[in-house]
Amino acid sequence: MKTSFFDTIDPKMLERIRAFRLMDDDFMTIVFSSDTKAAEFLLRIILERDDLTVKSCMSQQEKRNLYGRSVILDIIAEDTDHRLYNVEIQRSDKGNSPKRVRYNTAMIDSHTLQCGDDFTDLPELYIIFITEHDYLKLNKPYYKVKKYFDVSDKDGKIITYDDGVNVMYVNGTYRGNDAIGKLMHDFCTPNADDMYYSEIAKRVRFHKQEDSGVGTVCRVWEQYGDERAAEAKKIGILEGKRVGLKEGKNAGRKEMATNLLKDGTLSVQKIAEISGFSLEQLQKMADEISR
Repeated sequence: MKTSFFDTIDPKMLERIRAFRLMDDDFMTIVFSSDTKAAEFLLRIILERDDLTVKSCMSQQEKRNLYGRSVILDIIAEDTDHRLYNVEIQRSDKGNSPKRVRYNTAMIDSHTLQCGDDFTDLPELYIIFITEHDYLKLNKPYYKVKKYFDVSDKDGKIITYDDGVNVMYVNGTYRGNDAIGKLMHDFCTPNADDMYYSEIAKRVRFHKQEDSGVGTVCRVWEQYGDERAAEAKKIGILEGKRVGLKEGKNAGRKEMATNLLKDGTLSVQKIAEISGFSLEQLQKMADEISR
């Protein structure tokens, strides 16, 4: 009997792939990677615009900072009018901080202007966070950030502060009978057959059911796992240095193992190999995290 491609995949990996949703940032970036039409469809719904045409779309773009923390952006797109769009999936409330928006904006801007360019050459920028939870808990489809001066003009009207940065939080829990409500439904279901939008369902189905699509997910997921393990190990080493000597080493190992358990990319067995903790010890850590 001929061996199926799916017979060669670790069953746990295949189970994880089938459980992926677009609300999982790694899977979302794979689905929309370099697909300008899919990115265009997504942005048109979120921004409620029919005139937007995406000319380029890149995912998992790292913006390096020579003097401090770098940042990896989920999706960066550019339209035909040179406007930039950064779409981020945010499942943790902690990552919704306005200061993260500030940092992302700074990193994008610093990589946009060339030497000799004027500040007025900065393109209009849209920072869009699709959040798993309702950011303001007001059951709105989205929340747009507006900037104003603290004075009014001579007619008593508010004076806007236009720096070209447009910030928007999309409510992942919203299920209204409208375009965004249907889009958020599609982002939160793992089953392509349950989706409203065929444009998105087609891409999801490809990466979950077809050989080449599933193969891509496997390769990228393993790559992400290796990168995250290395990053977690680095954090553990730094934590160990901070605390010092033997106590520091133990604190660093625990920090590393905790980060990997929270991430969920690697199996518990693999985390045990990396961290040196037993499966029983890791299970206790996992129980503490889930409380």
